[in-house]
Amino acid sequence: MRQLFIAALGAFIATLASAQQLKVPGLREPVEVIRDTYGVNHIYAKNEHDLFFAQGYCAAKDRLFQFEMWRLQATGTTAEVFGEKELKRDIGVRRFRYRGDLSQELNHYHPNGQAIIVAFTDGVNACVREALKDPSKLPLEFKLLGIQPKEWTPMVVISRHQGLLGNIAEEVSVGRQVATVGPEKARDLDVFEPGQPLLDIDPVINKQRLFDDVTELYDAYRKPLSLTPKDLVVSANTNQKEYKALAMQDEEDYDKMIETGVIGSNNWIVSGPLTQNGYPILANDPHRALSAPSLRYMVHLNAPGWDVVGGGEPTIPGISIGHNDFGAWGLTIFYIDGEDLYVYELNPANKRQYKYQGRWEDMRVIKDTLHVKGKSDVYVDHLYTRHGPVSYFDEQNNIAYAIRCAWLEPGGAPYLASLRIDQAKNWEDFRAACSYSHIPGENMIWADRKGDIGWQVVGIAPIRRNWSGLVPVPGDGRYEWSGYLPITSLPNISNPSKGFWATANENLVPFDYPHNDAVGANWSDSYRADRINEVLGSGKKHTQVDMMRLQFDYLSIPARNLVPFLKELKSMDVKADVARLEFCA
Repeated sequence: MRQLFIAALGAFIATLASAQQLKVPGLREPVEVIRDTYGVNHIYAKNEHDLFFAQGYCAAKDRLFQFEMWRLQATGTTAEVFGEKELKRDIGVRRFRYRGDLSQELNHYHPNGQAIIVAFTDGVNACVREALKDPSKLPLEFKLLGIQPKEWTPMVVISRHQGLLGNIAEEVSVGRQVATVGPEKARDLDVFEPGQPLLDIDPVINKQRLFDDVTELYDAYRKPLSLTPKDLVVSANTNQKEYKALAMQDEEDYDKMIETGVIGSNNWIVSGPLTQNGYPILANDPHRALSAPSLRYMVHLNAPGWDVVGGGEPTIPGISIGHNDFGAWGLTIFYIDGEDLYVYELNPANKRQYKYQGRWEDMRVIKDTLHVKGKSDVYVDHLYTRHGPVSYFDEQNNIAYAIRCAWLEPGGAPYLASLRIDQAKNWEDFRAACSYSHIPGENMIWADRKGDIGWQVVGIAPIRRNWSGLVPVPGDGRYEWSGYLPITSLPNISNPSKGFWATANENLVPFDYPHNDAVGANWSDSYRADRINEVLGSGKKHTQVDMMRLQFDYLSIPARNLVPFLKELKSMDVKADVARLEFCA
């Protein structure tokens, strides 16, 4: 931290002439913010409230339009700006909103969670109010859309709308495969591990109806928001170059970018005996879709009890990936199945009732009003079964579908439990903090100054006693979760004997793991992890430069294995392809 402070201080002194003093209502004491040469804010506060107030203020100052787009999605108000095309998104957002006890939710993430999150949103709102004093100075995007930013509430911070949540799309896909070719042949179409999970669909389910849009509202809620030229309000005075700069590709191209932009993450830890300087090294390369502005945001937070630097998402307080004075941590995705699709028989005499344990049970109904740009208000009945929000209502066939979501339990806001990790002082603290990390399922790794390294899988993991979670099930009471597996019972290791540990979204479930029903069954291919392990296990003493090289390593194990079989082929086109493969190998 001292080196970072000196670097930041040097940058501050170099730009002292441009220093500003701002009076921001809501602060309790003076706060110093130093922006270094990389554009990273170093926030020095005298108390916890002001630290997170300043984080919210500074992040919103840097990313005001991104913050407004986030707020629109989190509150289900996109149709107010973009019209009827976003109506189903808003219905889905509100249908899948967290509706539990707010204090319990906020304080799950940290003992002072409610105060921290409120301070953060107060800082965001201070920035919004400041910006609205002179709307002519708002960022260009606001002008082209003809909108202004609005204030936040803690509900925006705890939104799950952009989280990496579960496997419902896979579950529907596998269910449709089974409906088409049967469970045995469906198992041949994919790789499920560990073991051979059951894929049989309960005979009471109408398999052909699974090809309907059974997750309609969930999918609408989860779809990336994209702008098109039609969304922009262009006046005669609008600079056409600016107009074109904001216009994004159509939704099909955008979705393709999102799909192809999400590739595997990597992280690893190396113990001191395997490094040249004798200290552990941690490296992390988490991948998400490329976007502008970025989903990531770097910041340094310093106040009594807090001294942490790293990256997270700009819209949440704290640091998700980084280090403090005691240790460093990182993450990659570990697949945990926290979602299930339930299928219900409806009462022909009362379509708001579904059969459960031989009786007709009333759905819970929450009435809502949505505003739509250029249209009349839309009145919606949000429907819920005992398992969760109704995603599709097929009145004609007397069928309803609901999704049970573990992330609708308290603590389901993605990455927010990192607040606890930010103050960890050792491996034991880290594991204790990890036990609050529900979403996403992750490989969390740790390395500290004392020399300890470790790996702990995190995530809220439902226990299923009589089915795999890979196909839809009836909601009649025969398929219920048996609570959640304690997070510290998920796979973990401390100071591995080989001196290092790596994760790359591959299957790391131990062969004899007793809780296979609570973890995922589909994993990334292992060749990335194999390559990392190959390099780390080479026997050499590693340096930070070596770790940087490994982050950019081009060697492809599949190419290395395939090239020898292709070298004798005669086609010129094949020869060119082989040459490219040899480069990768």
